[in-house]
Amino acid sequence: MTIIRILHREAGKVSDYGHDYGPEDFAGQVPAIGDMILDPGVPVGQDRHDPRNREIWTVVGRVFNPRDNKDYVSLIVESRSGTLADEAFA
Repeated sequence: MTIIRILHREAGKVSDYGHDYGPEDFAGQVPAIGDMILDPGVPVGQDRHDPRNREIWTVVGRVFNPRDNKDYVSLIVESRSGTLADEAFA
């Protein structure tokens, strides 16, 4: 089974916060470079349907076999806050 690890790139540094997903979380696919992902997390007490309470991740890189974990693919993402312009998918 493939495990997808999200790595965050901020100010040129890539950080691993231990967020794992399966392909089923992405419609059965491994997102590709350029794909955008709506972060499934929403701060407690916030309206998940307000795009300003969401983060949008853009995939900027993919690493297969990270740290010699053959069943893993890591997605390197950059995040931004959602805006009202993102309401179609938030």
